[in-house]
Amino acid sequence: MNGNVNPVGRAAVELAIRYERSPGREVTYVGDGWPAGLIGEVGEWVQGRRPGARSFTCDLVSREPDGGLARLIEVKGKGGRGSSVPITDRHREAMLDVGADWWLYVVLDCQTAPALVVVREPSRLRWALITPAPELPEGQYRGVGDEGTWGTMPADVLAAGEQVAVPL
Repeated sequence: MNGNVNPVGRAAVELAIRYERSPGREVTYVGDGWPAGLIGEVGEWVQGRRPGARSFTCDLVSREPDGGLARLIEVKGKGGRGSSVPITDRHREAMLDVGADWWLYVVLDCQTAPALVVVREPSRLRWALITPAPELPEGQYRGVGDEGTWGTMPADVLAAGEQVAVPL
């Protein structure tokens, strides 16, 4: 993980990795870029499970102990529980494309008493458009900064997900 990740986000990713590794799964952080070969392998896996899926953006790729791909995970860290949990248009597209294999891990109260909530199929949550994507001139590539933002509330995450214990 590079130094550009904020402290809350870094703590959330570290906790999520620790949780994923606890049952023996192997985890690869892809938030800063995909290792050679992995993006193709994941793309084939997603296509085999969800033909027509175009997007599989995530932070973590998790493998079962036998080496088979297990889940794609987006990690969000929150300093508290008062504001929405945001995702970008790219994440929303991946969530909808990948379905049950795309997971959302939200770490609430990251700086005080971290609580990891694991949500399988987060498309079940109530998502609201917070910031629409800006209009771009025809033919202009939409970069990361040109995306819309969607949000769901921590209470909804808690209601749909499972708060899990993370081994030390």
